[in-house]
Amino acid sequence: MEKITATVYETVDPHQWVTDLAHEAWKARDREVWANNIQDLITPDAVILDAGCGLGRLLPRLWSAKKIVMVEPDLKRFLHASVVAKCLISEDQELLKKLQDDDFVQTDEYERLLQEIHSSPLKSEKVHLLNDVMQSNAISEYGTFDLIVCSHIFEHISLDIIQESIAAFYNFLKPNGSLMIFACKSPILYHFRAKKEFDQRYILITREEFSDICKNGHSTGLGVRYMPFDLYQTLLANPFNPTLQETFGDEFKSQSEFYQLPTTPLFTIKQWEAYHSEFYTHKTMEVGTYIEIPQIQARLCRPIKPIESVAEILELEHQVNQNETLKKMYLNDIVVVAKKN
Repeated sequence: MEKITATVYETVDPHQWVTDLAHEAWKARDREVWANNIQDLITPDAVILDAGCGLGRLLPRLWSAKKIVMVEPDLKRFLHASVVAKCLISEDQELLKKLQDDDFVQTDEYERLLQEIHSSPLKSEKVHLLNDVMQSNAISEYGTFDLIVCSHIFEHISLDIIQESIAAFYNFLKPNGSLMIFACKSPILYHFRAKKEFDQRYILITREEFSDICKNGHSTGLGVRYMPFDLYQTLLANPFNPTLQETFGDEFKSQSEFYQLPTTPLFTIKQWEAYHSEFYTHKTMEVGTYIEIPQIQARLCRPIKPIESVAEILELEHQVNQNETLKKMYLNDIVVVAKKN
């Protein structure tokens, strides 16, 4: 009997080009936001704190500074960041690229690297790593900082930790030092839970559930809180403002346990930018349509049409950022540049 074979078809996702286009726009806006808000602050004599450094993704971008202190409470992330720092010191670009590969971090070689850096911690005059919380007073031993960067941490932690962190940052910074916060926002307060990092299939939860997730750690899921820009503004001026208690309940602390603070505003926001619209490629939606884009087009009195290029996405995001009201309404991510008063 003749062997029966099957015809193999290459399945092509008709919406893949939308995903690719969105990813390219994301990368382009990421570069723009960095150039617009941060690059000029990373001078050759700058001393920088990366508070909650995670896997050390920002370290290559901070590398031109004089000294960088990286703080991360999660041990595995801390060790990964330590390996990244070691790669930069030794100029091992090949391993640095491997560390960005999701498949590589599942290998025995990766586990061996973590064990090695754990048993022989990195020693360097340029970069210092602390396996500690970002509000720890131990950070002050490394001197005061010109710039503190806190990237996408505030949306995953409870208010009391945010309050103590802002109090610590105020004490860690030099006079007129800068605090850079990357965070998620929404016009109103939202709480979500995701099964893992970068999982967009969020489940809407209550504030109490969000607080419990923060207390119990990532084993219970990743809590995500989208706060309005005005709340960040309030927190940076006075993290222990009594008006916050009504919104945050038992997460609220009336004063810092660790730091003496002035009664005047701690930080003044000098500039901020919104970026990254959500995109959606479900078959029931018109290909090339993004969740917020039709609303943005309508607000700007433009024809409501599918997006067809990266340039269109960037141009719309630029237009949103020229209007303070639209900046608060649209685009998920923000970068806030605040100066110590």
